[in-house]
Amino acid sequence: MAQLENQRQTQGEGNPQTAEESLKLLTEQLQNIQQGLVEQLRRDVNQLESEKSRLNTEIEQMRSQYQQLQSEQQTAEQRVWTQQLAQILATQLQEELRQQQLNLLAANASESSSGDENSYELLAALNSTLNSTLRALQQDINSYQSNFSQQLGRMQSLEQQGEAILEALVTRLRLQLQETYRPERTSSVPRITPGRRPATLPGRSSQQPPAVGLAPTAPATPTAPSPQTANFKLGVILVLISSLMFSLQNIVVRVLLRERNIFGIFKEVGGFITPSPGNSLLILLLRMLLVAPLMAFVVAPLFYNNTWRDIKHLGQKSQFSRLLSVIGSGFCLFLSQFFIYIALGNIPTGVATTIFFVYPTVTILLSWLIFRDKPTFLLVLATVSIYIGGFLTIPSFTSGAKGNVNLGVTTAILSGIAFAVYVVLIKVSRMHPIPFSVVNFSTILFLSAIVLPFFGYQVKPEMWPSLLIGTLVLATTTLGGYLLNNFGVPLIGPPLASVVSASGPALTTMLAFLIIQENLQLYQILGVVLVTVWVIGISAQNLKPKTPPSQPAASK
Repeated sequence: MAQLENQRQTQGEGNPQTAEESLKLLTEQLQNIQQGLVEQLRRDVNQLESEKSRLNTEIEQMRSQYQQLQSEQQTAEQRVWTQQLAQILATQLQEELRQQQLNLLAANASESSSGDENSYELLAALNSTLNSTLRALQQDINSYQSNFSQQLGRMQSLEQQGEAILEALVTRLRLQLQETYRPERTSSVPRITPGRRPATLPGRSSQQPPAVGLAPTAPATPTAPSPQTANFKLGVILVLISSLMFSLQNIVVRVLLRERNIFGIFKEVGGFITPSPGNSLLILLLRMLLVAPLMAFVVAPLFYNNTWRDIKHLGQKSQFSRLLSVIGSGFCLFLSQFFIYIALGNIPTGVATTIFFVYPTVTILLSWLIFRDKPTFLLVLATVSIYIGGFLTIPSFTSGAKGNVNLGVTTAILSGIAFAVYVVLIKVSRMHPIPFSVVNFSTILFLSAIVLPFFGYQVKPEMWPSLLIGTLVLATTTLGGYLLNNFGVPLIGPPLASVVSASGPALTTMLAFLIIQENLQLYQILGVVLVTVWVIGISAQNLKPKTPPSQPAASK
C-alpha cells in the first residue's frame, strides 16, 4: 500500500492523468480479487452441501442398522425364551409319561395270569383254521392237476390224429400229381397254388372240392373246349406276354444308351445318355421312382390285403434272419440290374441276355452247397452246354462290336451270378411274392439313391424329356410284366411258367432283330439257341414229380 501511495504521489505530482489511470487499475484489481473470493466461497458452499447430504444418508443408514439390530436382538431373546419354555414342558411331559407307564405295569401285572390263557385259546383256534384251509387248497390243486393231465392227454391224441390225417392227405395228393403228369392221361387235376382258390374239375360246381382220386378222362370228340383248357391257354399267353415285356425292357435300355434304327424306319434314335456306371444307376433310379410307389400303394393292396402286415412282421426280433435274407435278396437284385444295364450299353442285347442266363447253372451250384440238392448228370450236361453257348455269343469271338466288350461280358456274367443268389434267397425267405417284391423294389430305390452321388451322371439338358419317356416305358413294362406273370402262373402252374419264361434269350434276340435291327452272326445265333434249349430243359425238370425214397412209386 505504501508503494501504491508513493507511486500515486509521484505519479500525481508528475501528471494528473496517470493518477486516474492508477485508480482505475486499482479498482479493476479489487474487482478481480472480489470475484475470485466469491467463486471460492461458492465452491466451498457446494462442497459443504454435498458433505451434508452424504452425512444425512450415513445417518439414515446407521438408524436403519440400529433398528435392525434391535429387532434381531429381540428375536434372539424370544428364541431363548422359547427354548427354555420347551425344555420345561418336555421335562414335565417326561415325568407324567413315566408315572403313567408305572401305573400300566402295575395293572398288567395283576391281569397277566388270565390273559395268557385267552391268548393260548386264540392261537389254537387260528392253527386249526389254517390247517383246514391248507387241506382244502391241497385238494383243489390235486383236482386241477388231474384235469390238466387229462386235457394234455387229449391234446396229444388229437395231435397224433392230425398228423396221421396230414400224412394221408399228402400221400393222396402225391398219387394224384403222379397220375396227372403221366403222358397217357389227357386231363389233369387242377394245381393248387397257395393264396388262390383251386380250379374245379370239368363238370363239377365251384363249391365242391376237387376229387382226390384219378382225374376223369376227357371225351374222345369234344364239341367245345373245356374251361380248364381255355384257362391253360390263357395262362400260357399271359406268361409269354410277360416274358416279352421283360425282354422289351432290355431293348429299351439299349436304345437309351446307344443309337439304333427302330424298325428300319426311324434312323439313329436313342443314345440319349452315354454308357457309364453312373448313367446306368440313373436309369435304375428313375425307373424305381415310378415302380416302387405304384407297387407298394396300388398293386400290393389290390392283390394281397396283408402286404403291410407281413412287412411289419419282419421287424420283430424273431424274424431278424428272415429280414436279412429279404434285404439281401433286394441287394442282389440291385446288383443284377446295375450290371445288366452296364452290359447292355457295351454289347448287343441278345448277347447280354444270353450270357445273363447262366444264372440257372449258378443256382444249381448254390442249391447243392446250401440245400444239399445234388445235381443229376443231365443238369451237369446242361450247365456245360450253357457255358459253351454263352462263350459262342461273345462278340470278340465272332465279330467286332461297339463298346467295351470285356466290360460288357464281365458285367453280364456278374449280373447272372447276382440274380442266382437272389433266387436262392427267395427260397430262404419264404415270403409271399407281393410283400417280398415291395421290400425288394424299396431296397433297390434306396441303394440307387445312395450310390448314385458316388458315381455321378452326365445328361444333356435337351435329353431329359427323351430319357424320362424311356424311363416311363421301362416302368410300364416292369409293372405290366409283373402283373401278367402273377395272373398267368396260377393258371398253368409255376413249373410250366418257368419253362415259358426260360425262352428269354431267344425272345430277346428276335425282338432285338425286329425292333432295333440288331443282327447276330451264325455262331452267336447257335449260342443263343444252345443256351435257350438247355435253360428250358433245366426248367422242365420241375415238371417231374419228386417221390421221396420211403414212398413207393405208383404202378402204371
